[in-house]
Amino acid sequence: MADDGRRIEDIALSREQVLRAVVLEAHSKRELTEVVESSRSTVDRAIRELLDVGLVTQRDGRYEATLAGECALEAVEAFHERMQQVSSARGVLGCLPPDTPLDSAFLDGADVYTTMPEMPDGVIQRLFESIEGACHLRGVAPAVLSGHLKPFYDAAKASDADVEMVLDSDVLDQLIAEPSTRDIFLSQLTDDRITISRGDVPFSFGLWITETEVGVVVYTDTGIRGVIVNDTDTAYSWAERQFEELSADASEITMSGIELDD
Repeated sequence: MADDGRRIEDIALSREQVLRAVVLEAHSKRELTEVVESSRSTVDRAIRELLDVGLVTQRDGRYEATLAGECALEAVEAFHERMQQVSSARGVLGCLPPDTPLDSAFLDGADVYTTMPEMPDGVIQRLFESIEGACHLRGVAPAVLSGHLKPFYDAAKASDADVEMVLDSDVLDQLIAEPSTRDIFLSQLTDDRITISRGDVPFSFGLWITETEVGVVVYTDTGIRGVIVNDTDTAYSWAERQFEELSADASEITMSGIELDD
C-alpha cells in the first residue's frame, strides 16, 4: 500500500498539468494537447499513467477526473503551498537545530519576517505590535536581548495586558546579575499584571501567544534572525501545548525569592 501511495504521488506531481485540466473539464486527447500545450505523445503517456492509478476515467472518448483524481490534485496543491512556506522560512529555520520541536504544520498560513541588514531590529517591531493589541500575553524566552527588555515591558504596559512569562533559568540569573537589566526586571516583577516563572526551556526559539495570533522568535549569536507569525487553530494548539508543558514544570518568581537568591 505504501508503494501504491508513492506511485500515485509521483504520477500526480509529474502529470499535474493534465490532471488539473481534466479536473476542470472533460477533454479529448486532442483538446488536451492544446490546453496543456504539449505533444500528443506526452499527453498519451500522462493519460495512460493517470488511468492506471485511477485518477482519471474515460467516457465517450473524453477524459475526466475521478473523485480520487480531484483529491489528488488538492493534495498536490497543498504540497506546493507547504513547500512555498518552507522556502519563505528557510532563512529563519536554518538558524535552528534539526531536533527543534517546531511543528511543520506551524508554517501553514504563516507570515515570515526576516531581519534585513539595513534594519537589524525591524522584525522585533512585529512582536511589539502583537503585544500592544493584546489583553493576555503568554510567552517563553530561552534568551533575552537586553536592548529589547524595556520596549517589551513598555508594549505590554501600554496595552494593559496580563502577562505570563516562562524564562529559562540561565536567562533569569543573567537578568538579575546584570545592573543594566536588573532594575527593569524587578519593576516587571512588582507589576501585578505580570507573572514570571523560572524553568528549563528545552528549545532555542522564543514563543508568544495572544488572543489573535501566536509567534516564534528565532535568535542568532548576535541578535534576532526573524519571527514567524500564525493565527490558525493548528498553530494555536501547538503553541499552547508548548507553553502549558513548560508552565507545569516552572516555578513562579517572587521578590522575596529574588532577595533570598542574592
